[in-house]
Amino acid sequence: MGATTPSEKGAASSLPPSEDQLESEHQSTELLSVDASPRQLHGWKWAISYGSLLSVTFLFALDNTIVAAIQPSILASLGRVNLFSWIGVSFSLGSTAILAWSKAYGVFDIKWLFLAHIVMFEVGSAICGAAPTMPALIIGRVVAGFGGCGMYSGSLTYIAALTSIHERPLYTAGIAVIWGLGSVLGPVVGAGFASSSATWRWGFYINIVVGAVFSPAYIFLLPQVCLQTDKTIRQKLRMVDWVGITVFAGGAVSFIMAVTSNGGTYAWGSGSAITLWVVSGVCLAATILLSFWHPLVAGEDRLIPVHFFRRPVLLNLAVQMFLVSGVMLGFVYYIPVFFAFTRGDDAMQAGVRLLPFVCLMVFSAILSGALMPKTGHYMPWYVAGSLLVTLGSGLMLSVNTDTGPAKVYGYTVLVGAGVGCYVVAGFAVTQAMVKAQDVSNAVAFQSIAQVLGCVVLLAVAGSIYENTSLAEITPLLPVGTASTFVTELIAGTSSSTFASLPPAVAREVILALTKSLRNVWIFFLSSGALSLCLSLFLDRKRLNITAG
Repeated sequence: MGATTPSEKGAASSLPPSEDQLESEHQSTELLSVDASPRQLHGWKWAISYGSLLSVTFLFALDNTIVAAIQPSILASLGRVNLFSWIGVSFSLGSTAILAWSKAYGVFDIKWLFLAHIVMFEVGSAICGAAPTMPALIIGRVVAGFGGCGMYSGSLTYIAALTSIHERPLYTAGIAVIWGLGSVLGPVVGAGFASSSATWRWGFYINIVVGAVFSPAYIFLLPQVCLQTDKTIRQKLRMVDWVGITVFAGGAVSFIMAVTSNGGTYAWGSGSAITLWVVSGVCLAATILLSFWHPLVAGEDRLIPVHFFRRPVLLNLAVQMFLVSGVMLGFVYYIPVFFAFTRGDDAMQAGVRLLPFVCLMVFSAILSGALMPKTGHYMPWYVAGSLLVTLGSGLMLSVNTDTGPAKVYGYTVLVGAGVGCYVVAGFAVTQAMVKAQDVSNAVAFQSIAQVLGCVVLLAVAGSIYENTSLAEITPLLPVGTASTFVTELIAGTSSSTFASLPPAVAREVILALTKSLRNVWIFFLSSGALSLCLSLFLDRKRLNITAG
């Protein structure tokens, strides 16, 4: 299970122990150890268990994007337009805990942590669905994000624990497929609820229904798995880097708030904006420092193990995950925005427009998951994938209000195929490069890169779009037009605010907003180009991931 690359230079010390050694070192009659034969679930039990793991991934992805379509309905019901941006940001803030939870899964019993996070996610969803005020909804979103990232990290850890190194890429690819489907269906499902008698509240209550359906599998089929069977509770608590977690969380929250608030809630150069940037920078520097020097925690137990910094390939793969995950979610958000402005699509129609992108992403993810273990070569998938992302994003610069849907589909298909090539490959690749005891750290490293990529790149793209749109639209409107009016225009052509514009002005606004999207495509093009450059420095040799 803990195979590593035979090409690692000077790697005698980094080679993992054999399976026989692992089994003899970690025997337990009460708990299933990840170092034992990983596939102790077979047939229908494994199928249902794997389906239950996919279900939490689907719910986490769905909840991440569902508010894109129901925000207008929420504002109409709860008011407080000044808190508009917090509907989406609050979930992201809770999700920054994923690194902490990923580390905890390497110390404590996976099953009980997993169940606790599911309960937390469902409680957050219930708070959102029943929220009488906007602050209550925001609190519910934070709780749901907090629990959601934990159950998502738990699903990845379970797959690492219950599959062999040979089959892991394919099962991990299934996570990418479901993540993509959940992300795309979020706005569609949200629009369906918002436009029906069920109202937007069922966009959150649906999580409780799905969780209830799969709860027997969560409770009775998923096995107890523990990496540290020989440690006491006190020893396990000391293995968690509480200081590092706190510092990292503070920096991540400050950074997300800085990116999403600058130019909107806080003016550029204001004291609040500068404070957020300074705090995020200091916390980031402190997090890195604590990885190298931390008197209270052993090197291998730190938030980011220090020996990971000595492996450039692991850092490269983390950056790759950061970039490709952000590009994927960015296209999921902004392709519907493009069609909403140029074709007048509602959320349901715009979601359907994403099918070519999703289908090719799913196909290439499954293909890479099936073929990569057979060949052992992972670098070509990163090079080809990032090249397609760069090419497709570059072609999006040519689209305008008169571009036909077929051309846009073709460009997004290139991006989708490229994203699928390596959007989850990093999980299997990094696990094949580290010792067995570092598998949970590898999962954590890739998980936080994935979540931060989605949060940061989407936040940056949103800031680019909002600020350039404000600059483009403001001159087209009468002097003294309220900023909230302009913000609602940016939300889409389906808003009542947009319908109130004279036809000639509406046309000019659409042209301006489409022009603003060009800057978003440039940002994604830059991300793809950086990914392509970094992929050229990955190891060209064969990974030992073919032995099941």
